Amino acid sequence: MSVGLYLRSFCGFALQLVPCAMLLPVPFREEAFAKGKRWAYAWLAALALVFSLCYPLSVWLNMGQAANGNLDDNLFMLAAIAGVTALYARITRVNLMRKFSALFIVISYAAVQFFLANMLMDFLPLAKQDMTYNDATLAAYLIVTAVLLPPVALFMRTRLKNYLEILGHTDHPRLELGFLVVVLVLYLVLNALYSALWIQLRDALRLSFVYFIPFSLFLSLLLIFTFYCTINLSVFKARSAQQSVELALMRQNYDHIEENIGQHKRALHDTRQLLRNISTLAKDGTREDLLKYIDEAMEYTTVSDTRFCANPCVNGLLNYYAGLSEAQGIGFSARAVCDRLPFSDADMTILLGNALDNALRAAAEFAKAYPDARPEIRFTADTINDQFAIQIENPCLAVSYAEDFPRRNKNWLSADAFASMHGSGYGLRRMEKISGKYGGHAWFSFEAKNRIFVTRLMLPVGGV
Repeated sequence: MSVGLYLRSFCGFALQLVPCAMLLPVPFREEAFAKGKRWAYAWLAALALVFSLCYPLSVWLNMGQAANGNLDDNLFMLAAIAGVTALYARITRVNLMRKFSALFIVISYAAVQFFLANMLMDFLPLAKQDMTYNDATLAAYLIVTAVLLPPVALFMRTRLKNYLEILGHTDHPRLELGFLVVVLVLYLVLNALYSALWIQLRDALRLSFVYFIPFSLFLSLLLIFTFYCTINLSVFKARSAQQSVELALMRQNYDHIEENIGQHKRALHDTRQLLRNISTLAKDGTREDLLKYIDEAMEYTTVSDTRFCANPCVNGLLNYYAGLSEAQGIGFSARAVCDRLPFSDADMTILLGNALDNALRAAAEFAKAYPDARPEIRFTADTINDQFAIQIENPCLAVSYAEDFPRRNKNWLSADAFASMHGSGYGLRRMEKISGKYGGHAWFSFEAKNRIFVTRLMLPVGGV
């Protein structure tokens, strides 16, 4: 085998296999891989390159055997795809639904890449030697990959990543995945039937391969369009549900603050009336009448609102959840040191609202299971070394960890580690997202021995 033929075969095969391998980890977080995302990229790229280096040997072994050459090439491609997919499934520590979803997009990309390249090569003014990867083929694959790969990678890093994060929180995730599987199987069956029909027509009518492309390309684009619409619809539904929760939290906080303002206004009005009467008694009444009246007046001047901190947004939320906790027989203690914070009040409402709502629900579940216990939620907030630190501790019966999540020897975990917690819903990931918006972090921990769930939020206050 000549060096030129070896290089052509290697480059052509690598242009097909390596981009697909490198796309697979794109939509997943760093925590989805035991040794990090770079490690996953390195292993997948190395395996794809090994298969690409071995492919020319397969071509060389089949030289002069034209009858079996195409079949052997396809079998080698299938073996390479199976090998890369097996490694991807092994090193990606997320559930099967998320793995399949990313794999579907990569399969769609590979199909469109193949058919576009084969269509384009017939229009390139380059030599078309009788070999699998000639000058026109290599140029076509290079052009198509350069045009197609960036938008697909961007889609997987944004839309697909969002979809995978909310996949476990949609109404019917298995139904969605089943629909995507049916669409993919239907696509493969239609392609297989069309290919069989094409082979008969080609032999009978001596048609060029270029006539095979349009319908297969149409099917591939239809497949991508179906995946795109399904993913976008799921993301839209999840965001709508999330925004409804956020609006409800903000409305609750607004109503509570408005109620406090009205309460203070009424207390101020009553105090003015009481002061007038005290002034009259001081002038005309006896000392005993004055003291008795002052004692009675004290009951009317008390405002049922605890001042936890100087920040009105944080103080309002703490008062609201303190009231809810008290109504359910759950203790609530808070120590907050904060005045003006360089964060949006809306973000703080959603951030603390989700955290305190989770804590209250988990504590309520705990109280039902242990009626004699006196569960307590403990809230602490302070600024430490230019970091606004928040810690919330609450009783919690149990948590469900995400499938295969690497949590060994780790006390603090990200939101992805938890499949569900009593009453948590989508809140953990939302807290993580808002913290990240300000360059901060959200960490969570469950102490199984004491049955305590701890939420820790760190947000930089300097330079925001």
